[in-house]
Amino acid sequence: MKRLILAIAAALLLLGAEEVPVDYAFGSGETLDFSLTWLRMSGGSARMTIAPAAGDPSKLRITSIAETSRSFSRFYRVRDEIETVVDRTTFSTLHYRKLLHEGKRNKDETTVIDPAKHLAVRRGDEFATVPTPVFDPLSLIYHLRRLDLTPGKVHRFPVFADGKLYTLQADVKGRATLVTPAGTFKTVVVEPQMEAGGIFRDEKGKLTIWFSDDSRHLPVRISSDVKIGAITATLRKVTNGVANVEPAAVVESK
Repeated sequence: MKRLILAIAAALLLLGAEEVPVDYAFGSGETLDFSLTWLRMSGGSARMTIAPAAGDPSKLRITSIAETSRSFSRFYRVRDEIETVVDRTTFSTLHYRKLLHEGKRNKDETTVIDPAKHLAVRRGDEFATVPTPVFDPLSLIYHLRRLDLTPGKVHRFPVFADGKLYTLQADVKGRATLVTPAGTFKTVVVEPQMEAGGIFRDEKGKLTIWFSDDSRHLPVRISSDVKIGAITATLRKVTNGVANVEPAAVVESK
């Protein structure tokens, strides 16, 4: 058995990064580093991670932390932290927290979902008849990676965000080739119709995700419309495992 496990591990290494199945990456942990731009200006960095939840292999912990660079923070500082814990099999949300610091605006909010009772609790308020599975804006990005993203496909999901349950529709619009610091990727373009609770901003806005057109469906670029312009996260590094959830510093030009 030991030899079999070693042989499988060796085969996975020989396959190369582009061929690692997405659920395998989730189980062993994955760290994605992004550079952030706003109105085409370098704005900071973000890191998204996924790994088994500590002490409970039946759950996965997903994090997203986005922070403005030192120069950008001189006139507007942002640090947005999102954490979600999901069921490993269904990706249904169990615990979702967002801690937002944007200029002088702060928010610290937690939602807990009990799938057995179909109940969500947010700010002490209870919301009944929450279906299972149900997703949040962050877990949905990872759940989409597990699905068929052939152009023309349409996926619909129940999403609970900001105290509201709604149906989200994700349209796979087409294909595009992107050049990023992490390499050149053939991608599929997905447009989830967001009604509330964005990833990097806590407001309504169009969201577009470019997933790599391979078995991993890496989120190569994420663009979210805001009141003025758009915030775009572009992939710059992929690392196996999770050593730290904090975003890596972006080298700033002098």
